[in-house]
Amino acid sequence: MATVPPSGRPHLEIPIFGADSGQVAASLGARRLELNRAGSYAVGGTTPTLAELAALVASIPSRQSHDSDDDDDITVRVMIRPRGAPPPDQQTHQQQPDFVYSAAEFATMRAAILRIAESGLLHPDRGDGFVFGVLQPRTSSSSCEGEVVGVEVDVKRNVELVRLARPFKCVFHRAFDDVVGAGVDDGERRRAAAPAGETGPSVRDEEEEEAVALAAVRACGFDGILTSGGPGNAPANAGRLARIVMAAAAEGDVEIIAGGGVRSGNVGVLGAGLLAAAGSRVSAAAAAAAEDGVWFHSSCLAVGEDGAEVFNGGEASALLQELRSLDVRSGK
Repeated sequence: MATVPPSGRPHLEIPIFGADSGQVAASLGARRLELNRAGSYAVGGTTPTLAELAALVASIPSRQSHDSDDDDDITVRVMIRPRGAPPPDQQTHQQQPDFVYSAAEFATMRAAILRIAESGLLHPDRGDGFVFGVLQPRTSSSSCEGEVVGVEVDVKRNVELVRLARPFKCVFHRAFDDVVGAGVDDGERRRAAAPAGETGPSVRDEEEEEAVALAAVRACGFDGILTSGGPGNAPANAGRLARIVMAAAAEGDVEIIAGGGVRSGNVGVLGAGLLAAAGSRVSAAAAAAAEDGVWFHSSCLAVGEDGAEVFNGGEASALLQELRSLDVRSGK
């Protein structure tokens, strides 16, 4: 299998919140770092400052070399997200759902991409890039009034951001999970509202929902998707996540990054299943490349003495060791 590349570094991406833990995560063996603003973990990560990006790049020795073929090279991906979702107890009907942005918020995202892309701190030949996702309200197909029943990929806005970010890589983040759950929620609502004695419209098949969402992300030009396979976490959605991996592997043009609840205690089983799924829809010659397109994403955080979330190097080391063991377990 292709779980561990020639450099010996497993396909682990660690999101960091501020630059402080980046050097430690890289030294332990993480191959990619997703940079978020310090203190934004509670809302799922937001756009970091240029100073935070500069500090991260300066803290990683391999980033000081101009040789992008260095086996120890670390890729940096930058979150572009102007805000997180409001806490459930503070949500009101006037507020936009998570990942649905106003014109002003979208302008902020555009400006952040331009500012970072022009800073010289990222390098496309290292695989550096951006992580973002824009959704729009989804209306019910059965409602004449266009009742909003969920969210869907905003192709127009995402295409604009992807083109703005080129030649850097672009990843559609966990906004994808809100999309793949939207059709199921709509179908359940419509069935519940059907008159007594009637079943109402059938819920859209989950596989169809996943295919529609994946096609929309492809149409935007994204290089990868960070997903837990739907609402919830990756281990709980293992079956659905495996289907998404298989669908992506069939085309081979979108990398899947499994995140959300990924820990050292579950990544072995989860990883073996996803890597097997990656090779199940392609020829033997293409299997290694498909498996190479599956990554794992974990923040490796623990609660510190002051109650704050802090980077846990022990968990990161254990998770990396589990990923290194996948080849041995498969008998390859």
